[in-house]
Amino acid sequence: MGQFFKMFFASLLAGIVLLILPFIMLMAMIAAVSSSVSSDKEVTLKDNSSLVINTSAPIMDCAVEDPMAMLTSFSSLAGDVKSPIGLKALTDAIARAKEDDKIKGIILQGEGFGGGMAQLLAVRKALEDFKTSGKYVVSYANVYTQGDYVLKSVGTKVFLNPNGMVDVKGLSMMNTFYKGFEDKYGIGVQVFRTGKFKSAVEPFLTDKMSPENREQCQKLIDTMWDTLCSAMAVSRNKTQEQMSEIASQRVGFIAKGAYENGLVDTLVYEEYFKSYVKDSLDAKNKISYYDYLLAPSTVAKEKSKNKIALVYAEGEIVYGKGNATDISESRMRKDLEKVKKDSSVVAVVLRVNSPGGSALTSDNIWKMIEDLKTEKPVVVSMGNYAASGGYYISCNADYIYAEPTTLTGSIGVFAYVPNIKKLANQHGFTTDEVSTYPNSADPTLLTPVSDGLGVIIQKSVEGTYAQFLSRVAAGRGMTTDAVNEIAQGRVWTGSDALSLGLVDGIGGMYDAIEKAASLAKVDDYKVIQTTKAKTSIESFIEMLNSSSDEEEAVRAIFGNDAKALISTLRNAAKQKDATLMTRMPYGVKVIL
Repeated sequence: MGQFFKMFFASLLAGIVLLILPFIMLMAMIAAVSSSVSSDKEVTLKDNSSLVINTSAPIMDCAVEDPMAMLTSFSSLAGDVKSPIGLKALTDAIARAKEDDKIKGIILQGEGFGGGMAQLLAVRKALEDFKTSGKYVVSYANVYTQGDYVLKSVGTKVFLNPNGMVDVKGLSMMNTFYKGFEDKYGIGVQVFRTGKFKSAVEPFLTDKMSPENREQCQKLIDTMWDTLCSAMAVSRNKTQEQMSEIASQRVGFIAKGAYENGLVDTLVYEEYFKSYVKDSLDAKNKISYYDYLLAPSTVAKEKSKNKIALVYAEGEIVYGKGNATDISESRMRKDLEKVKKDSSVVAVVLRVNSPGGSALTSDNIWKMIEDLKTEKPVVVSMGNYAASGGYYISCNADYIYAEPTTLTGSIGVFAYVPNIKKLANQHGFTTDEVSTYPNSADPTLLTPVSDGLGVIIQKSVEGTYAQFLSRVAAGRGMTTDAVNEIAQGRVWTGSDALSLGLVDGIGGMYDAIEKAASLAKVDDYKVIQTTKAKTSIESFIEMLNSSSDEEEAVRAIFGNDAKALISTLRNAAKQKDATLMTRMPYGVKVIL
């Protein structure tokens, strides 16, 4: 009877969703139209203005609007949902404001930083350059999270609520493991892999980190923390040792401790901060980042026939069409063919922000880059991640830049095949089959991989790994043995990757653009972006098309555990026929 009610309420929920779906789509369409109208409005930039940037908004390499914003807040039409910010658009605006006589300085607002570490360092670098003009950068917050503070500590003055905090604490890295969940529900995942550090499949095999994975994770966070700690120390006129002590004791957890240890300049309520900006800084007017993009620019734009094309490879590398947040072969081929055929494009910068994915798609994109290189220089700029498949598509570029905190490498291959045979048997489901040969039958969720097929899959994994090594060796001018020594699925930071020869330099997107111009031997150029970000309505429709009745069935059977189960199996189940993967670990998260 309980099972009946679970299925009944699941069906009822589906019916309710279908009833309100037209209304939700109407709201999404209205929001899209409203956004289009607002982009056409006239904005006048007044003298003595402060540029206001909300750094808690989503900051992405290539901004893609989140269709879920419409579902989670019907106040979006009133502007409560933060629109995503493209990294280049933001840093370009900061550079423009540096030269703009009407902009007196920048106010950083919002709590929490909306991007990853690569975006954080890029925006911080832009603000450091902005400060050289003598203009102010100020911020106020009730609470500074650590990533937020790493950015805002660059300011000329940092203000904090008297009851707030600055949560500088160091880094941690958390791995989520599914083995206990699998055992509880009779779910099996058969794993095939190469490399002792290829920990992407560990969550299916154990309930804790292997010694190798623990070693690499500790090394990663130690190296990244050195970069962040040093940045804060320089901004607040401290030694790195002093900043480390502040973090280890978490003294900023209390506002008084943050002030006494020099993390902030003063403790005030927001009303005083507003008066300070208006009176002491003589900034009578404010203009938001979004409006500033619409205001007529007083800064001369670069005019040139030479173009540097900026192509984005952001998201998981998938086989097939993919969606707005994926890297698919069709989209990459469209973008790369376009710049290849455009004679005015003298060089290409490939901005990679990907943990990897399909090995087949990765190799196809590698071939596109190889072909493109015969016509014009290709420089890679690595973002938060350029690991496994993300490194595969980068390794043959003419030059590679990484941020010091970029997670890269992870040169390894794995395949995994889920099954729920034990669970099915418990509920009375069994299977039987006949086949032409012992290895003719493909595995399904109800039938595990046979021993013979397992041997074949493992050989395929090892063959793909050998090819991966050869691609890296050729691209980086190394021997396959030398690559194998630093491969084994191990993840490295950009700083370590430089010393190992996996990248050529430490720098951001603008460094890559300048290098591309240098390789193309041009002094004057303009940058074009080929990747078109999808609108909220396009992403929303895509999201609706990807929903499935199977998920509702899983929710009905497993109740409160459904979310974890769906998260565990969604990526696994879509890997038909043991698709080979070059990907960083699922569930690995560096916590700022």
